[in-house]
Amino acid sequence: MTDEVRDTEWYRKKFLYPNGTLKNKLNITDAAELAQKEYLGSAVRALAFLRENKKITSVEDLKKIHQIMFGWLYDWAGQIRDYELTKGDTEFLEYTRIKFGIEEIDEKIKQLTAKKELVDTDYAFLLDRLNYLHPFREGNGRSSKLFLQALAANHNQVIDYPRSNKELIMAQNNADINRIAQLIKVKPKSNQINTK
Repeated sequence: MTDEVRDTEWYRKKFLYPNGTLKNKLNITDAAELAQKEYLGSAVRALAFLRENKKITSVEDLKKIHQIMFGWLYDWAGQIRDYELTKGDTEFLEYTRIKFGIEEIDEKIKQLTAKKELVDTDYAFLLDRLNYLHPFREGNGRSSKLFLQALAANHNQVIDYPRSNKELIMAQNNADINRIAQLIKVKPKSNQINTK
């Protein structure tokens, strides 16, 4: 299910083709074809980003990650939303308060960068706040996970996310940081790279 922009026809026209498919730079109007291209293209770009081992310092880095992952496909990639957004029954942070949400996340990242090793609840807190912030039209979950994976790499760690996203999404929608922490596994980073 894609995110839904609440309210006006203007936003539907801005983001969607008449059949409901997200407007994109490749002019793909078939939703299934677009989803496949988006998934594969963003995954390749995410892997390339992780290999660069970039330092994560703020939500500005999340914007860059989103632009890298989705900028080849969407004009709005990397741009913080300026409209209300819902997904099913879940409402995300009001766009007029996004600045404050970003400040909270940036402050937490600043605190965490001083720590040598982070624990699952550190990442769970950030994942919860990033989910509620939901700064982009689409691709929030994938870009947030990559952002946290890069932050973990800065601490010589990796995050092992659950195979099924359903429980994690439910925990995020309930803002259940303890449950999120139980579902993600933080491990020491291996220096070996498997090329097979």
